[in-house]
Amino acid sequence: MRIATSLETVELKSSGPSKLRLLSKGYWLEFFQWVAAAGFTAVELPYNAFVNDPLAFEIGRCGVPISLAAVNVKYGSPKGLRKMLADFGIADVTGVHVQAGDALAEIMATDGDTARYFGLLESAGREAIGFLADLGATDLVLSPTPARGLVERFFAGGRDGWEAGFLDLTAAVVNKLAREAKAKGVRVAVRDEFWSLLRGDARDAFLAKLDKDVLYSPDLSHLAIAGADPVAVMKKHKARLASVRFNDTKFTDAVGNWRTSHPEIPTQGAQRVFCDLGDGTVDLRGSYRALQDAKYDGWAVFDSRMTLDVPRALLRMRWRIDHSIAAKA
Repeated sequence: MRIATSLETVELKSSGPSKLRLLSKGYWLEFFQWVAAAGFTAVELPYNAFVNDPLAFEIGRCGVPISLAAVNVKYGSPKGLRKMLADFGIADVTGVHVQAGDALAEIMATDGDTARYFGLLESAGREAIGFLADLGATDLVLSPTPARGLVERFFAGGRDGWEAGFLDLTAAVVNKLAREAKAKGVRVAVRDEFWSLLRGDARDAFLAKLDKDVLYSPDLSHLAIAGADPVAVMKKHKARLASVRFNDTKFTDAVGNWRTSHPEIPTQGAQRVFCDLGDGTVDLRGSYRALQDAKYDGWAVFDSRMTLDVPRALLRMRWRIDHSIAAKA
């Protein structure tokens, strides 16, 4: 098993102190120093191919290595980014994480024509595949549906059973991308958040629609919030795992935030969904052991989503990996 961390430890989708600094190239050069100092030699990148949504525009035109355009402007090229990371002591990039919600955000920011949605999702995935091929990385991790509340608002149209049709069209896009990716030495994996249409049993039904080459990238905290046992889920899909995301939560979705348009930022109940790795209730050690028992040889990607102190979180993650999660009994 190979260990990495994710740039998504840095929260970019909400406002807060020093938000503008988080978007600067200088911040990311410092961040990569922290990553290497904490003993991580591989990273996973977020990826957003769109620019019209105000948030995507702000992030993409700054120093965040989040798209081909941003990398070309700020780091010269994907190869230039890879060389810079190597100079910091970060030898590998595991892959990128693409979120279908970004395609819907693009539509909401422009003409509102939802007929464009699946084409936009496909084009974003295709751009990410090319970026990965240039970067020399292998894993395209795709969160294949936006938040359920948003999908229902824009696509349900008052119809019963609308979910099945939406997921059929989504599966067709994923399968097409997977075939294109394979030709370029890239593999596609899907990830299910606690607010997505893949929640619960829908995950298994969706995976059954996908080609056998499409893998599954579980996110432990999302599984736990949705009421699933991460260990049991990984054991069930052990032959299909890739880029397993290790993170933590002690959040209980008591008021059904998963049904809303913005579930990651609750307006009712507990306000903090995620916590630093090791501060929550997810069975991290049991999950790691389950991967070892399955002889999993892919990436375990660690993050502390929505942390309030990024360098501290990186150091604590490394300590907890070495002394608890991955420590020998």
